[in-house]
Amino acid sequence: MQTKLFKLDEPGTIDLRIPFLKEGEEMEIVGFIDANKPGDYQVKVLADHVAKNTYGRILIKGVGRNGARIKIDGMVKVEKNASKTNSFLEMRVLLVDDSSTAVAEPKLEIENNDVKASHAATVGKIDEDQIFYLKSRGLAEDEAREVIVEGFLKDIINKFHDDFKELASKINYV
Repeated sequence: MQTKLFKLDEPGTIDLRIPFLKEGEEMEIVGFIDANKPGDYQVKVLADHVAKNTYGRILIKGVGRNGARIKIDGMVKVEKNASKTNSFLEMRVLLVDDSSTAVAEPKLEIENNDVKASHAATVGKIDEDQIFYLKSRGLAEDEAREVIVEGFLKDIINKFHDDFKELASKINYV
């Protein structure tokens, strides 16, 4: 399966269209939004299944802080002739402070009944009970927040080679 990575670490927009044009085509898209500065961070993604028997996975994770505004619009589109399609869209955003906001809007447009297509989306803040627990185990508050953010991002960090791990090591967690 082909895997592609994208990141958005400055205010701006990424607009992705992923066409599945060949029968049996498989693709995984993994995106990371590191919204560390005030401003608008927008990702628009369309998985367009045209051919039959295609497989797509899209995972986008974002971390917002310092007044950042994150918006993720995702669409899985299954065309009329794209039977046996299997597609999943997942969008997760963790807000580190009270001044940041996020919206994740997944959509499905399915024109064939013989498919598997689904989506998931969450936007949430760091749970203060988790901070309290980690502090009771000896971590400072900043360290506790860092542990929580690292845990949130672990699945995307582990999917990639050293270049992405280097990016993850530069993330400003607090």
